[in-house]
Amino acid sequence: MYETEVYINKIKEDLPQHVLNEFIKTYDDIKLMSSLHWTEHCVECSMPSCFSTCDLYQPRVDGKCQRFVEGIEKIELAPEITVKQPLLKISFKKWGVLATQANSELYSKREVQNLLNKDYKLSKTIHLSPSKFLKKKLIQKRYSVKKNAIIDNQNKGTQTPDGFLAEIFNPHDDIIKLGLVIRNDDVKYSKIPFQYTLELKPGYNKELVPFTEIAKRIKSNLAYRINLIPENVNRSKPLYFGITEFVKLNSRAVSNTKADKVKCVVWDLDNTVWEGTLVENGKENLKLKEGIVDILTQLEERGVINSISSKNNYDMAMEALDYFKLKDFFIYPKISWLPKSKSIREIATDLNINVNSLLFIDDSIFERKEVEAVLPQVRLVDAIHYKDLLGLEALKIEVTKEGKKRKTFYVNEEKRKTVSNSFEGEYFDFLKSCKIDLEIVELQDVHFDRVYELTQRTNQMNFSGNRYNKDDIAKIHQNSDLAAYVLKCSDTFGEYGIIGFGIIEVSKNKLIDLMFSCRIQSKRVEHAFMTNILEHYLKFGDFLVKYKFTEKNKFSAQVFNDFGFETINEENGIKELLFSKEKNIPNDNIINVVKK
Repeated sequence: MYETEVYINKIKEDLPQHVLNEFIKTYDDIKLMSSLHWTEHCVECSMPSCFSTCDLYQPRVDGKCQRFVEGIEKIELAPEITVKQPLLKISFKKWGVLATQANSELYSKREVQNLLNKDYKLSKTIHLSPSKFLKKKLIQKRYSVKKNAIIDNQNKGTQTPDGFLAEIFNPHDDIIKLGLVIRNDDVKYSKIPFQYTLELKPGYNKELVPFTEIAKRIKSNLAYRINLIPENVNRSKPLYFGITEFVKLNSRAVSNTKADKVKCVVWDLDNTVWEGTLVENGKENLKLKEGIVDILTQLEERGVINSISSKNNYDMAMEALDYFKLKDFFIYPKISWLPKSKSIREIATDLNINVNSLLFIDDSIFERKEVEAVLPQVRLVDAIHYKDLLGLEALKIEVTKEGKKRKTFYVNEEKRKTVSNSFEGEYFDFLKSCKIDLEIVELQDVHFDRVYELTQRTNQMNFSGNRYNKDDIAKIHQNSDLAAYVLKCSDTFGEYGIIGFGIIEVSKNKLIDLMFSCRIQSKRVEHAFMTNILEHYLKFGDFLVKYKFTEKNKFSAQVFNDFGFETINEENGIKELLFSKEKNIPNDNIINVVKK
Protein backbone atom coordinates (compact mmCIF):
# COMPACT_ATOMS: atom_id res chain seq x y z
CA MET A 1 0.00 0.00 0.00
CA TYR A 2 1.25 3.50 -0.76
CA GLU A 3 0.01 7.10 -0.79
CA THR A 4 -2.81 6.62 -3.29
CA GLU A 5 -4.64 9.49 -1.62
CA VAL A 6 -1.85 11.74 -2.98
CA TYR A 7 -0.60 9.85 -6.04
CA ILE A 8 -3.30 7.91 -7.85
CA ASN A 9 -2.17 8.36 -11.45
CA LYS A 10 -0.72 5.38 -13.31
CA ILE A 11 2.07 5.45 -15.86
CA LYS A 12 2.82 3.06 -18.70
CA GLU A 13 6.34 1.74 -18.84
CA ASP A 14 7.82 -1.40 -20.38
CA LEU A 15 9.92 -3.42 -17.93
CA PRO A 16 12.02 -6.39 -19.13
CA GLN A 17 10.02 -9.62 -19.21
CA HIS A 18 12.66 -11.54 -17.22
CA VAL A 19 12.35 -8.93 -14.45
CA LEU A 20 8.56 -9.21 -14.46
CA ASN A 21 8.95 -13.00 -14.22
CA GLU A 22 11.01 -12.55 -11.06
CA PHE A 23 8.33 -10.32 -9.51
CA ILE A 24 5.71 -12.99 -10.35
CA LYS A 25 7.81 -15.81 -8.87
CA THR A 26 8.45 -13.92 -5.64
CA TYR A 27 4.76 -13.16 -5.19
CA ASP A 28 3.92 -16.85 -5.73
CA ASP A 29 6.43 -17.82 -3.01
CA ILE A 30 4.62 -15.70 -0.40
CA LYS A 31 2.09 -17.32 1.91
CA LEU A 32 1.23 -14.33 4.15
CA MET A 33 2.23 -10.70 4.09
CA SER A 34 1.81 -7.40 5.92
CA SER A 35 0.06 -4.32 4.53
CA LEU A 36 2.30 -1.31 5.11
CA HIS A 37 1.57 2.28 4.07
CA TRP A 38 4.64 3.64 2.27
CA THR A 39 5.07 7.41 2.10
CA GLU A 40 7.70 9.91 0.99
CA HIS A 41 9.74 11.50 3.72
CA CYS A 42 12.98 13.40 4.29
CA VAL A 43 16.13 12.64 6.30
CA GLU A 44 16.33 16.31 7.31
CA CYS A 45 12.63 16.69 8.11
CA SER A 46 11.64 19.29 10.70
CA MET A 47 8.18 20.09 9.40
CA PRO A 48 6.38 22.38 9.31
CA SER A 49 9.15 24.90 10.00
CA CYS A 50 11.32 23.53 7.17
CA PHE A 51 8.57 24.30 4.66
CA SER A 52 9.48 27.98 4.90
CA THR A 53 13.25 27.62 5.38
CA CYS A 54 14.29 24.79 3.03
CA ASP A 55 15.09 25.61 -0.62
CA LEU A 56 14.10 22.06 -1.60
CA TYR A 57 10.52 22.40 -0.37
CA GLN A 58 7.99 21.61 -3.07
CA PRO A 59 4.37 21.49 -1.88
CA ARG A 60 2.12 18.53 -2.55
CA VAL A 61 -1.65 18.78 -2.72
CA ASP A 62 -1.83 18.19 1.06
CA GLY A 63 0.81 20.84 1.85
CA LYS A 64 3.59 18.37 2.71
CA CYS A 65 6.88 18.32 0.84
CA GLN A 66 7.27 16.28 -2.34
CA ARG A 67 10.54 14.41 -1.88
CA PHE A 68 10.31 12.27 -5.02
CA VAL A 69 10.59 13.80 -8.50
CA GLU A 70 7.17 12.61 -9.67
CA GLY A 71 5.90 11.33 -6.36
CA ILE A 72 5.12 7.60 -6.18
CA GLU A 73 4.17 6.33 -9.62
CA LYS A 74 2.31 3.06 -10.16
CA ILE A 75 3.27 1.13 -13.29
CA GLU A 76 0.32 0.16 -15.48
CA LEU A 77 1.09 -3.20 -17.09
CA ALA A 78 -0.48 -4.81 -20.13
CA PRO A 79 -3.58 -6.91 -19.28
CA GLU A 80 -1.84 -10.17 -20.20
CA ILE A 81 0.96 -9.61 -17.65
CA THR A 82 0.04 -11.33 -14.38
CA VAL A 83 2.07 -9.34 -11.84
CA LYS A 84 -0.36 -9.10 -8.92
CA GLN A 85 1.51 -6.75 -6.59
CA PRO A 86 1.77 -3.01 -7.34
CA LEU A 87 5.02 -2.03 -9.05
CA LEU A 88 6.09 1.47 -8.05
CA LYS A 89 8.54 3.80 -9.78
CA ILE A 90 10.38 6.25 -7.54
CA SER A 91 12.96 8.88 -8.48
CA PHE A 92 14.51 10.19 -5.26
CA LYS A 93 15.46 13.81 -4.78
CA LYS A 94 18.19 14.87 -2.37
CA TRP A 95 17.35 13.67 1.18
CA GLY A 96 14.33 11.71 -0.07
CA VAL A 97 13.30 8.68 2.00
CA LEU A 98 10.70 5.97 1.46
CA ALA A 99 9.14 5.46 4.90
CA THR A 100 6.33 3.66 6.68
CA GLN A 101 4.86 3.08 10.09
CA ALA A 102 5.75 -0.57 10.65
CA ASN A 103 3.56 -3.53 11.56
CA SER A 104 4.43 -7.21 11.26
CA GLU A 105 0.77 -8.32 11.37
CA LEU A 106 0.23 -10.83 8.55
CA TYR A 107 -2.68 -11.36 6.18
CA SER A 108 -3.45 -13.64 3.26
CA LYS A 109 -2.64 -12.25 -0.17
CA ARG A 110 -6.36 -12.08 -0.93
CA GLU A 111 -6.96 -10.00 2.21
CA VAL A 112 -4.16 -7.63 1.23
CA GLN A 113 -5.56 -7.34 -2.28
CA ASN A 114 -8.97 -6.44 -0.84
CA LEU A 115 -7.35 -3.77 1.33
CA LEU A 116 -5.57 -2.34 -1.71
CA ASN A 117 -8.78 -2.24 -3.74
CA LYS A 118 -10.67 -0.56 -0.91
CA ASP A 119 -7.86 1.97 -0.46
CA TYR A 120 -7.84 2.78 -4.18
CA LYS A 121 -11.62 3.39 -4.24
CA LEU A 122 -11.45 5.73 -1.25
CA SER A 123 -8.51 7.56 -2.77
CA LYS A 124 -10.35 7.96 -6.05
CA THR A 125 -13.23 9.59 -4.19
CA ILE A 126 -10.79 12.00 -2.52
CA HIS A 127 -9.28 12.97 -5.88
CA LEU A 128 -12.72 13.71 -7.32
CA SER A 129 -13.34 16.34 -4.65
CA PRO A 130 -13.64 19.75 -6.38
CA SER A 131 -12.50 21.69 -3.33
CA LYS A 132 -8.73 22.02 -2.81
CA PHE A 133 -9.28 22.75 0.88
CA LEU A 134 -11.50 19.69 1.34
CA LYS A 135 -9.12 17.51 -0.66
CA LYS A 136 -6.23 18.59 1.55
CA LYS A 137 -8.17 17.82 4.74
CA LEU A 138 -9.35 14.44 3.42
CA ILE A 139 -5.79 13.44 2.47
CA GLN A 140 -4.48 14.41 5.92
CA LYS A 141 -7.33 12.49 7.57
CA ARG A 142 -6.72 9.43 5.38
CA TYR A 143 -3.03 9.40 6.24
CA SER A 144 -3.81 9.64 9.96
CA VAL A 145 -6.35 6.79 9.74
CA LYS A 146 -3.88 4.52 7.94
CA LYS A 147 -1.06 5.24 10.40
CA ASN A 148 -3.26 4.71 13.47
CA ALA A 149 -4.69 1.49 12.04
CA ILE A 150 -1.18 0.11 11.61
CA ILE A 151 -0.26 0.97 15.21
CA ASP A 152 -3.56 -0.29 16.68
CA ASN A 153 -3.29 -3.67 14.93
CA GLN A 154 0.31 -4.22 15.93
CA ASN A 155 1.12 -7.73 17.15
CA LYS A 156 -2.49 -8.94 17.42
CA GLY A 157 -1.90 -12.20 15.55
CA THR A 158 -0.06 -15.38 16.36
CA GLN A 159 2.00 -15.49 13.16
CA THR A 160 5.62 -14.36 13.12
CA PRO A 161 7.00 -13.32 9.73
CA ASP A 162 10.04 -14.98 8.23
CA GLY A 163 11.41 -11.55 7.54
CA PHE A 164 11.17 -8.22 5.77
CA LEU A 165 11.22 -8.71 2.01
CA ALA A 166 12.43 -6.01 -0.37
CA GLU A 167 12.36 -6.64 -4.12
CA ILE A 168 13.69 -3.82 -6.26
CA PHE A 169 14.59 -3.49 -9.93
CA ASN A 170 17.69 -1.40 -10.59
CA PRO A 171 17.74 -0.54 -14.32
CA HIS A 172 21.12 1.17 -14.13
CA ASP A 173 24.65 -0.09 -14.80
CA ASP A 174 26.07 0.61 -11.35
CA ILE A 175 25.38 -0.74 -7.87
CA ILE A 176 22.99 1.46 -5.88
CA LYS A 177 23.03 1.36 -2.10
CA LEU A 178 19.84 1.67 -0.11
CA GLY A 179 19.99 1.94 3.68
CA LEU A 180 17.35 0.01 5.64
CA VAL A 181 16.78 1.58 9.07
CA ILE A 182 14.19 0.26 11.54
CA ARG A 183 13.65 1.85 14.96
CA ASN A 184 10.99 2.16 17.66
CA ASP A 185 9.02 5.42 17.83
CA ASP A 186 9.49 5.80 21.58
CA VAL A 187 13.04 6.93 22.35
CA LYS A 188 12.94 4.83 25.53
CA TYR A 189 12.83 1.67 23.43
CA SER A 190 14.86 2.96 20.50
CA LYS A 191 18.01 1.10 21.38
CA ILE A 192 20.48 0.62 18.56
CA PRO A 193 18.27 0.79 15.47
CA PHE A 194 18.40 -2.08 13.04
CA GLN A 195 20.54 -0.92 10.13
CA TYR A 196 21.46 -2.77 6.97
CA THR A 197 22.66 -1.69 3.54
CA LEU A 198 20.90 -3.18 0.54
CA GLU A 199 23.37 -3.33 -2.34
CA LEU A 200 21.20 -3.21 -5.47
CA LYS A 201 23.09 -4.74 -8.35
CA PRO A 202 22.00 -3.95 -11.91
CA GLY A 203 18.77 -5.85 -12.62
CA TYR A 204 16.28 -7.51 -10.29
CA ASN A 205 17.17 -7.66 -6.59
CA LYS A 206 15.48 -9.55 -3.78
CA GLU A 207 16.54 -9.46 -0.13
CA LEU A 208 14.84 -11.20 2.78
CA VAL A 209 15.99 -9.68 6.07
CA PRO A 210 15.25 -12.30 8.78
CA PHE A 211 12.79 -11.12 11.41
CA THR A 212 15.04 -12.66 14.06
CA GLU A 213 17.74 -10.13 13.11
CA ILE A 214 15.31 -7.20 13.28
CA ALA A 215 13.91 -8.38 16.64
CA LYS A 216 17.39 -8.11 18.18
CA ARG A 217 17.23 -4.33 17.81
CA ILE A 218 13.58 -3.29 18.11
CA LYS A 219 10.49 -4.17 20.12
CA SER A 220 8.10 -5.35 17.42
CA ASN A 221 5.08 -5.27 19.74
CA LEU A 222 5.47 -1.49 20.09
CA ALA A 223 5.22 1.22 17.46
CA TYR A 224 8.19 1.39 15.12
CA ARG A 225 9.11 2.78 11.70
CA ILE A 226 10.96 1.61 8.61
CA ASN A 227 13.01 3.91 6.38
CA LEU A 228 14.60 3.10 3.02
CA ILE A 229 17.30 5.70 2.43
CA PRO A 230 19.23 5.89 -0.87
CA GLU A 231 22.95 6.55 -0.53
CA ASN A 232 24.07 7.16 -4.12
CA VAL A 233 20.89 7.85 -6.09
CA ASN A 234 20.03 11.06 -7.88
CA ARG A 235 16.83 12.26 -9.51
CA SER A 236 17.85 10.76 -12.86
CA LYS A 237 18.11 7.21 -11.48
CA PRO A 238 14.64 5.80 -10.73
CA LEU A 239 14.15 2.51 -8.90
CA TYR A 240 11.23 0.11 -9.27
CA PHE A 241 9.77 -1.39 -6.09
CA GLY A 242 7.74 -4.58 -5.84
CA ILE A 243 7.03 -6.26 -2.49
CA THR A 244 8.35 -4.27 0.47
CA GLU A 245 6.56 -6.04 3.30
CA PHE A 246 6.97 -8.47 6.16
CA VAL A 247 6.26 -11.92 4.76
CA LYS A 248 5.87 -15.54 5.63
CA LEU A 249 7.01 -17.73 2.76
CA ASN A 250 5.58 -21.00 1.51
CA SER A 251 7.52 -23.94 2.95
CA ARG A 252 9.07 -24.72 -0.45
CA ALA A 253 10.65 -21.26 -0.42
CA VAL A 254 12.15 -21.64 3.08
CA SER A 255 15.52 -23.25 3.64
CA ASN A 256 15.35 -26.49 5.65
CA THR A 257 19.10 -26.60 6.26
CA LYS A 258 19.93 -27.63 9.82
CA ALA A 259 23.08 -26.63 11.67
CA ASP A 260 25.71 -29.29 12.21
CA LYS A 261 25.46 -28.94 15.98
CA VAL A 262 22.49 -28.23 18.26
CA LYS A 263 22.87 -25.24 20.58
CA CYS A 264 19.50 -25.52 22.34
CA VAL A 265 17.04 -28.34 23.04
CA VAL A 266 13.45 -27.09 23.35
CA TRP A 267 11.27 -29.39 25.47
CA ASP A 268 7.54 -29.90 25.59
CA LEU A 269 6.34 -30.68 29.14
CA ASP A 270 3.24 -32.93 29.21
CA ASN A 271 4.13 -36.54 28.36
CA THR A 272 7.62 -35.39 27.40
CA VAL A 273 9.46 -34.15 30.51
CA TRP A 274 6.87 -35.83 32.73
CA GLU A 275 4.21 -38.47 32.31
CA GLY A 276 0.68 -37.08 32.42
CA THR A 277 -1.06 -33.79 31.66
CA LEU A 278 -0.61 -30.97 34.15
CA VAL A 279 -3.99 -29.26 33.68
CA GLU A 280 -5.89 -32.55 34.01
CA ASN A 281 -3.83 -34.39 36.62
CA GLY A 282 -2.26 -31.67 38.78
CA LYS A 283 1.45 -31.59 39.62
CA GLU A 284 1.14 -34.08 42.51
CA ASN A 285 -0.07 -36.82 40.16
CA LEU A 286 2.62 -36.31 37.53
CA LYS A 287 5.74 -38.44 37.29
CA LEU A 288 9.06 -37.38 35.83
CA LYS A 289 10.28 -39.42 32.88
CA GLU A 290 13.00 -41.89 33.84
CA GLY A 291 16.50 -40.39 33.58
CA ILE A 292 15.26 -36.94 32.51
CA VAL A 293 17.31 -35.09 35.16
CA ASP A 294 20.49 -36.84 34.05
CA ILE A 295 19.82 -35.98 30.40
CA LEU A 296 19.23 -32.30 31.22
CA THR A 297 22.39 -32.26 33.32
CA GLN A 298 24.55 -33.84 30.62
CA LEU A 299 23.23 -31.45 27.99
CA GLU A 300 24.22 -28.55 30.23
CA GLU A 301 27.70 -29.99 30.69
CA ARG A 302 28.10 -30.10 26.92
CA GLY A 303 27.21 -26.41 26.72
CA VAL A 304 23.75 -27.07 25.25
CA ILE A 305 20.94 -24.83 26.52
CA ASN A 306 17.59 -26.31 27.59
CA SER A 307 14.38 -24.37 27.04
CA ILE A 308 10.62 -25.03 26.95
CA SER A 309 7.80 -24.65 24.45
CA SER A 310 4.64 -25.91 26.12
CA LYS A 311 0.92 -25.27 25.72
CA ASN A 312 0.00 -24.87 29.35
CA ASN A 313 -1.02 -22.46 32.06
CA TYR A 314 2.19 -20.52 32.76
CA ASP A 315 1.85 -20.22 36.55
CA MET A 316 0.84 -23.87 36.97
CA ALA A 317 3.71 -25.06 34.78
CA MET A 318 6.30 -22.98 36.64
CA GLU A 319 4.97 -24.31 39.94
CA ALA A 320 5.31 -27.87 38.63
CA LEU A 321 8.88 -27.24 37.44
CA ASP A 322 9.69 -25.84 40.87
CA TYR A 323 7.97 -28.83 42.51
CA PHE A 324 10.23 -31.23 40.57
CA LYS A 325 13.28 -28.97 41.10
CA LEU A 326 13.69 -28.51 37.34
CA LYS A 327 13.11 -24.77 36.97
CA ASP A 328 16.80 -23.84 36.94
CA PHE A 329 17.52 -26.10 33.97
CA PHE A 330 15.50 -23.99 31.52
CA ILE A 331 16.36 -20.63 29.95
CA TYR A 332 13.70 -18.41 28.34
CA PRO A 333 10.80 -20.88 28.79
CA LYS A 334 7.78 -20.18 26.58
CA ILE A 335 4.58 -21.45 28.18
CA SER A 336 1.34 -20.26 26.59
CA TRP A 337 -1.41 -21.38 24.22
CA LEU A 338 0.24 -19.85 21.15
CA PRO A 339 1.58 -21.97 18.27
CA LYS A 340 4.80 -23.69 19.23
CA SER A 341 6.56 -22.48 16.10
CA LYS A 342 6.11 -18.92 17.39
CA SER A 343 7.52 -19.86 20.81
CA ILE A 344 10.50 -21.62 19.24
CA ARG A 345 11.29 -18.64 17.04
CA GLU A 346 11.13 -16.38 20.12
CA ILE A 347 13.54 -18.67 21.99
CA ALA A 348 16.03 -18.42 19.13
CA THR A 349 15.70 -14.62 19.23
CA ASP A 350 16.16 -14.47 23.00
CA LEU A 351 19.26 -16.65 22.80
CA ASN A 352 20.50 -14.73 19.74
CA ILE A 353 21.12 -17.94 17.81
CA ASN A 354 19.92 -19.20 14.45
CA VAL A 355 16.68 -21.18 14.59
CA ASN A 356 18.37 -24.00 12.65
CA SER A 357 20.54 -24.79 15.69
CA LEU A 358 17.46 -25.76 17.78
CA LEU A 359 16.05 -29.22 18.43
CA PHE A 360 12.41 -29.59 19.47
CA ILE A 361 11.17 -32.67 21.34
CA ASP A 362 7.43 -33.27 21.75
CA ASP A 363 5.12 -36.29 22.12
CA SER A 364 2.45 -34.82 19.83
CA ILE A 365 2.78 -35.47 16.11
CA PHE A 366 0.43 -32.51 15.51
CA GLU A 367 2.79 -30.10 17.29
CA ARG A 368 5.86 -31.49 15.54
CA LYS A 369 4.14 -31.17 12.15
CA GLU A 370 3.10 -27.59 12.93
CA VAL A 371 6.73 -26.69 13.73
CA GLU A 372 7.98 -28.59 10.68
CA ALA A 373 5.59 -26.68 8.40
CA VAL A 374 6.66 -23.27 9.69
CA LEU A 375 10.29 -23.93 10.70
CA PRO A 376 11.60 -26.80 8.57
CA GLN A 377 15.16 -26.00 9.65
CA VAL A 378 14.46 -27.11 13.25
CA ARG A 379 15.37 -30.68 14.22
CA LEU A 380 12.39 -32.67 15.53
CA VAL A 381 12.37 -35.64 17.91
CA ASP A 382 9.43 -37.73 19.06
CA ALA A 383 9.38 -37.77 22.88
CA ILE A 384 9.32 -41.59 22.72
CA HIS A 385 13.01 -41.37 21.85
CA TYR A 386 14.06 -38.92 24.57
CA LYS A 387 16.62 -41.39 25.95
CA ASP A 388 18.44 -41.37 22.60
CA LEU A 389 19.08 -37.61 22.62
CA LEU A 390 22.60 -37.76 24.01
CA GLY A 391 23.63 -40.18 21.27
CA LEU A 392 22.62 -37.90 18.41
CA GLU A 393 25.59 -36.73 16.35
CA ALA A 394 24.36 -33.13 16.48
CA LEU A 395 24.53 -33.30 20.30
CA LYS A 396 27.93 -34.94 20.53
CA ILE A 397 29.73 -31.81 21.60
CA GLU A 398 33.11 -31.77 23.32
CA VAL A 399 32.83 -30.74 26.96
CA THR A 400 34.95 -27.66 27.79
CA LYS A 401 35.26 -25.42 30.82
CA GLU A 402 33.64 -22.63 28.82
CA GLY A 403 30.80 -24.89 27.72
CA LYS A 404 29.97 -25.89 31.28
CA LYS A 405 29.50 -22.21 32.13
CA ARG A 406 27.32 -21.42 29.10
CA LYS A 407 24.03 -21.60 31.00
CA THR A 408 25.37 -19.13 33.56
CA PHE A 409 26.23 -16.73 30.75
CA TYR A 410 22.64 -16.87 29.48
CA VAL A 411 21.20 -16.49 32.99
CA ASN A 412 23.26 -13.31 33.33
CA GLU A 413 21.98 -12.18 29.93
CA GLU A 414 18.39 -12.63 31.11
CA LYS A 415 19.18 -10.27 33.99
CA ARG A 416 20.68 -7.74 31.57
CA LYS A 417 17.56 -7.81 29.39
CA THR A 418 15.28 -7.35 32.39
CA VAL A 419 17.24 -4.31 33.57
CA SER A 420 17.56 -2.96 30.01
CA ASN A 421 13.80 -3.10 29.45
CA SER A 422 13.15 -1.03 32.57
CA PHE A 423 16.04 1.39 32.00
CA GLU A 424 14.95 5.00 31.52
CA GLY A 425 17.15 6.52 28.85
CA GLU A 426 19.11 5.74 25.70
CA TYR A 427 20.52 2.27 25.12
CA PHE A 428 24.11 3.53 24.95
CA ASP A 429 23.63 5.01 28.42
CA PHE A 430 22.44 1.62 29.62
CA LEU A 431 25.52 -0.06 28.15
CA LYS A 432 27.77 2.45 29.90
CA SER A 433 25.97 1.74 33.18
CA CYS A 434 26.82 -1.97 32.76
CA LYS A 435 30.55 -1.09 33.01
CA ILE A 436 31.61 -3.55 30.31
CA ASP A 437 35.29 -4.51 30.34
CA LEU A 438 36.90 -5.97 27.21
CA GLU A 439 40.17 -7.73 27.89
CA ILE A 440 42.39 -8.29 24.82
CA VAL A 441 45.17 -10.83 25.28
CA GLU A 442 47.56 -12.57 22.92
CA LEU A 443 46.71 -16.18 22.04
CA GLN A 444 48.25 -18.71 24.44
CA ASP A 445 48.16 -22.53 24.75
CA VAL A 446 45.57 -22.30 27.52
CA HIS A 447 43.11 -20.69 25.07
CA PHE A 448 43.25 -23.41 22.39
CA ASP A 449 40.19 -25.40 23.53
CA ARG A 450 37.89 -22.39 23.77
CA VAL A 451 39.14 -20.84 20.51
CA TYR A 452 38.55 -24.18 18.79
CA GLU A 453 35.02 -24.29 20.21
CA LEU A 454 34.39 -20.68 19.18
CA THR A 455 35.48 -21.29 15.59
CA GLN A 456 33.27 -24.39 15.34
CA ARG A 457 30.12 -22.79 16.80
CA THR A 458 30.20 -19.23 15.50
CA ASN A 459 28.20 -18.40 12.35
CA GLN A 460 26.51 -15.01 12.69
CA MET A 461 29.64 -13.12 13.72
CA ASN A 462 32.27 -15.12 11.85
CA PHE A 463 33.74 -12.80 9.22
CA SER A 464 36.00 -15.37 7.54
CA GLY A 465 33.88 -18.52 7.69
CA ASN A 466 36.95 -20.44 8.86
CA ARG A 467 36.67 -23.56 11.04
CA TYR A 468 40.00 -24.21 12.73
CA ASN A 469 41.01 -27.50 14.32
CA LYS A 470 43.40 -27.47 17.27
CA ASP A 471 46.46 -28.13 15.08
CA ASP A 472 45.52 -25.10 12.97
CA ILE A 473 45.29 -22.95 16.08
CA ALA A 474 48.70 -24.17 17.26
CA LYS A 475 50.23 -23.24 13.87
CA ILE A 476 48.67 -19.77 14.07
CA HIS A 477 50.23 -19.37 17.51
CA GLN A 478 53.65 -20.33 16.16
CA ASN A 479 53.53 -18.10 13.06
CA SER A 480 55.57 -14.96 13.72
CA ASP A 481 53.75 -13.01 10.99
CA LEU A 482 50.38 -13.54 12.65
CA ALA A 483 49.22 -11.55 15.68
CA ALA A 484 46.36 -13.56 17.21
CA TYR A 485 44.13 -12.05 19.89
CA VAL A 486 41.70 -13.61 22.35
CA LEU A 487 38.90 -11.45 23.74
CA LYS A 488 37.32 -11.81 27.17
CA CYS A 489 34.43 -9.81 28.50
CA SER A 490 32.71 -9.04 31.81
CA ASP A 491 30.33 -6.47 33.28
CA THR A 492 28.41 -5.73 36.46
CA PHE A 493 26.15 -8.75 35.83
CA GLY A 494 28.98 -11.27 35.54
CA GLU A 495 31.41 -12.92 33.15
CA TYR A 496 30.85 -13.48 29.43
CA GLY A 497 33.96 -15.66 29.19
CA ILE A 498 36.05 -15.78 26.02
CA ILE A 499 33.86 -14.18 23.39
CA GLY A 500 36.13 -13.36 20.47
CA PHE A 501 39.15 -14.26 18.38
CA GLY A 502 41.00 -12.18 15.80
CA ILE A 503 44.06 -12.58 13.58
CA ILE A 504 46.19 -9.84 12.00
CA GLU A 505 48.60 -10.60 9.16
CA VAL A 506 51.28 -8.21 10.34
CA SER A 507 53.31 -7.88 7.13
CA LYS A 508 50.19 -6.80 5.20
CA ASN A 509 48.62 -4.79 8.03
CA LYS A 510 45.47 -6.81 7.42
CA LEU A 511 42.78 -8.36 9.62
CA ILE A 512 42.30 -11.82 8.10
CA ASP A 513 40.02 -13.36 10.68
CA LEU A 514 37.53 -12.12 13.24
CA MET A 515 34.76 -13.88 15.10
CA PHE A 516 32.62 -13.17 18.15
CA SER A 517 30.19 -15.14 20.25
CA CYS A 518 26.58 -14.10 19.64
CA ARG A 519 26.40 -13.35 23.40
CA ILE A 520 27.98 -9.94 22.86
CA GLN A 521 26.02 -8.86 19.80
CA SER A 522 24.50 -5.36 20.09
CA LYS A 523 26.79 -4.47 22.97
CA ARG A 524 29.37 -2.54 20.89
CA VAL A 525 32.14 -4.95 21.87
CA GLU A 526 33.13 -5.54 18.24
CA HIS A 527 33.26 -1.76 17.79
CA ALA A 528 35.54 -1.38 20.80
CA PHE A 529 37.87 -4.08 19.48
CA MET A 530 37.98 -2.49 16.03
CA THR A 531 38.77 0.93 17.54
CA ASN A 532 41.60 -0.59 19.56
CA ILE A 533 43.04 -2.45 16.56
CA LEU A 534 42.93 0.62 14.33
CA GLU A 535 44.58 2.81 16.98
CA HIS A 536 47.50 0.38 17.05
CA TYR A 537 47.88 -0.67 13.40
CA LEU A 538 47.17 2.60 11.56
CA LYS A 539 50.63 3.68 12.69
CA PHE A 540 51.96 1.32 10.02
CA GLY A 541 49.76 2.59 7.18
CA ASP A 542 46.30 1.93 5.74
CA PHE A 543 44.56 -0.97 7.45
CA LEU A 544 42.91 -3.79 5.49
CA VAL A 545 40.20 -6.30 6.32
CA LYS A 546 39.49 -9.59 4.57
CA TYR A 547 35.80 -10.41 4.85
CA LYS A 548 33.96 -13.42 3.43
CA PHE A 549 30.34 -12.52 2.77
CA THR A 550 27.76 -15.12 3.89
CA GLU A 551 24.01 -15.00 4.39
CA LYS A 552 24.59 -15.55 8.12
CA ASN A 553 27.22 -12.90 8.82
CA LYS A 554 26.09 -10.10 6.51
CA PHE A 555 24.09 -8.31 9.22
CA SER A 556 26.88 -8.45 11.80
CA ALA A 557 29.31 -7.17 9.17
CA GLN A 558 27.57 -3.79 9.35
CA VAL A 559 30.28 -2.94 11.90
CA PHE A 560 32.58 -2.28 8.91
CA ASN A 561 30.03 0.16 7.48
CA ASP A 562 29.78 1.84 10.88
CA PHE A 563 33.51 2.53 10.75
CA GLY A 564 33.45 3.70 7.15
CA PHE A 565 35.57 0.95 5.61
CA GLU A 566 35.70 1.14 1.81
CA THR A 567 35.37 -1.94 -0.40
CA ILE A 568 38.41 -1.95 -2.69
CA ASN A 569 38.05 -5.43 -4.15
CA GLU A 570 35.43 -8.17 -4.30
CA GLU A 571 35.79 -11.60 -5.86
CA ASN A 572 33.86 -14.83 -5.26
CA GLY A 573 32.21 -13.43 -2.15
CA ILE A 574 35.53 -12.32 -0.61
CA LYS A 575 35.68 -8.60 0.07
CA GLU A 576 38.81 -6.59 0.78
CA LEU A 577 38.06 -3.49 2.84
CA LEU A 578 40.30 -0.51 3.53
CA PHE A 579 40.46 2.04 6.34
CA SER A 580 42.71 4.93 5.38
CA LYS A 581 45.43 6.03 7.77
CA GLU A 582 44.20 9.59 7.16
CA LYS A 583 40.73 8.94 8.60
CA ASN A 584 39.63 9.64 12.15
CA ILE A 585 39.01 6.49 14.18
CA PRO A 586 35.46 6.26 15.61
CA ASN A 587 35.27 5.65 19.34
CA ASP A 588 31.97 5.70 21.22
CA ASN A 589 33.77 5.19 24.58
CA ILE A 590 31.18 2.71 25.80
CA ILE A 591 33.52 -0.21 26.49
CA ASN A 592 36.52 -0.13 28.79
CA VAL A 593 39.37 -1.90 26.96
CA VAL A 594 42.02 -3.70 29.02
CA LYS A 595 45.12 -4.93 27.18
CA LYS A 596 47.42 -7.58 28.63
